[in-house]
Amino acid sequence: LSGVALLTAMLLVARRLLGSAQPTPVGSLPQLAWRGIAARPARAFAIVAIVAIAEFLIVALSSFALAPPGRPRSLDSPTGGWTQIASFGVSNGIDPADVATQESLGLTDAQRRVLAECTVARVRSNAGEDASCTNLYAAARPTVLGVDRVFLERGGFRFVDHAPLAAGETNPWLLLEGDGEAAPRAPIPAVLDQATAQWALKLGGVGARFDIADDEGHAVEFEIVGLLEPGILQGSVIVAEDAFVRAFPRRSGYALALVAAPAGGSPQQDAAVADAIRAAWADAGVTVQSAAARLASLSAVQNTFLAGFQALGTLGLLLGTAGVAAVQIQGVIERLGQFALLLAVGFTPGRLRGLVVLETLLLVGLGLGVGVAAAGLALLPAFLGGRATVPLGWAAATCLLTLLVASGAGLVAAGRAARLQPSTALRSL
Repeated sequence: LSGVALLTAMLLVARRLLGSAQPTPVGSLPQLAWRGIAARPARAFAIVAIVAIAEFLIVALSSFALAPPGRPRSLDSPTGGWTQIASFGVSNGIDPADVATQESLGLTDAQRRVLAECTVARVRSNAGEDASCTNLYAAARPTVLGVDRVFLERGGFRFVDHAPLAAGETNPWLLLEGDGEAAPRAPIPAVLDQATAQWALKLGGVGARFDIADDEGHAVEFEIVGLLEPGILQGSVIVAEDAFVRAFPRRSGYALALVAAPAGGSPQQDAAVADAIRAAWADAGVTVQSAAARLASLSAVQNTFLAGFQALGTLGLLLGTAGVAAVQIQGVIERLGQFALLLAVGFTPGRLRGLVVLETLLLVGLGLGVGVAAAGLALLPAFLGGRATVPLGWAAATCLLTLLVASGAGLVAAGRAARLQPSTALRSL
């Protein structure tokens, strides 16, 4: 709303400027071009408004392209600070942090040291449907993940909204544990990413309740206590491990594990961590994926849709700018007498052609400036909150292409004026 309001206000200012030109002497070609534009303010304003609205939409859409996080190992990044995701073909109870278990797994001393330096959170799953943006269909029974105490105490990810915390508490993940005195049939506290909750599952915000069928088909009620920014856990309903066991008692073992390598790790160290994970869960059919790769696969879906809209919007803007040529040709026809007089007093055909092109560029440039400025204000909260990036490259590319097309449109319109014979044109008036 703020962006649309600014766009409207700036267009009104532009309309006033176009209609307020005074017939004062001019001393340069740009001043003469502005005089020609202001002579027909309604037509000029229509061009400015069309270009401004198109550029506003293009920049606003481009800002929501998802880029890799600047600090992927930070706890509040979309990766939650996790570096690897281990998925198991067979649910298991292997705990690589246990010394006795490490001996039974046959790990080398180097692999033990690598795993000892990592934080490992094991996660249970009900093997439900993926509700992320990679699933083209609506998930009737979304995946429920039961996270262990290591995950809850470590925290991570960025919350968009959450239920009130207890006095002195700063970790929203502990809301999944409830108050410890909940009735057996009380709703299970759950955390979802905002996109999944509002769009994929259409559940609403914090406090919304919903049902998911357990393994026997009985409805289990959940209540949203927190919403995350989209990240590597997108498309899942996250609950505490104890609550998961109560809801799905037939599901034994852990289906995946989240691993956080030490901070400042090198690619070689990350490769060593992945090898240690494969060795620890070799009998469970483990598949190791980096958190960055998982995030990139999720971001690619949104970015692909945005790229399609950007391409269509830019094509529409360029076609609309090319259509300016028709308007300018009409203006040239109406001003043949003026152009003939300019030629008669010494203007060359090239200078007259430059005048028409400059008029076109001034109109299109004014529209581009209004559109970009309004889009910047509309997206300012998203920029400050880190939910959008400044699309400098895309905005610069669209502006440059639009100005080039506008120059071509101006040249087409100026062709008629440059071919004028002053004596013939003046006699015909």
